[in-house]
Amino acid sequence: MATKLIVGLGNIGSEYIGTRHNAGFSVVEALASAKIGSTAEAEFKNVKEFSAYVGKLNIGGSNVILAKPTTYMNLSGRAVNAILRYFKIEFEELLVVHDDVSLPLGRLRLQKAGGAGGQHGVESIIECLGGRKDFSRLKFGVGPDPGGAKRAQYVLSRIPVADQELYQKMVQLSAEAISFWSTKGILESMNKYNSINLVPPSPDVDPPSQDPDKSE
Repeated sequence: MATKLIVGLGNIGSEYIGTRHNAGFSVVEALASAKIGSTAEAEFKNVKEFSAYVGKLNIGGSNVILAKPTTYMNLSGRAVNAILRYFKIEFEELLVVHDDVSLPLGRLRLQKAGGAGGQHGVESIIECLGGRKDFSRLKFGVGPDPGGAKRAQYVLSRIPVADQELYQKMVQLSAEAISFWSTKGILESMNKYNSINLVPPSPDVDPPSQDPDKSE
């Protein structure tokens, strides 16, 4: 089987650990350590030529390269392009994992091709690939989107304690989905995982107050 590249997007540095914008890093790290479909753990090494931390796995007979760019989010394309070229990986064997504020925490969405949707890391990848968009993505919900000027601060803030359990469930589910993608492809993966909804139900609305004209 062809070699595949899975890139988790995020920002390097202790101040970014645990932030919503680093969901891509969290998923790739989980995939490296969880042995979901693989025979061994992947050890990340800082490869300066690629501007990325890189690890290798074998999942279901597929050679899989994991990467975490060290370029910061908005320059992620440099690392992706360098790795694709070095290992001669086709675009259809690339999957990018990133946070998405348009999806609530508890949802993920696998997607084949498409635009960047305002995600700066994906914008950089498309630019560095010469405008090519024919690669797969796993969008990790971190919404609800506060919108406007608040968005940048929101994605760079840490996951609240109250949401940590759900966040970790979604990290593991995303790693499982990527393992499935590596052997089954994007369309089967979309059919299997895009309908899963772990978003907690909204609190019950208080019942309407009693009509005073009907009170005893």
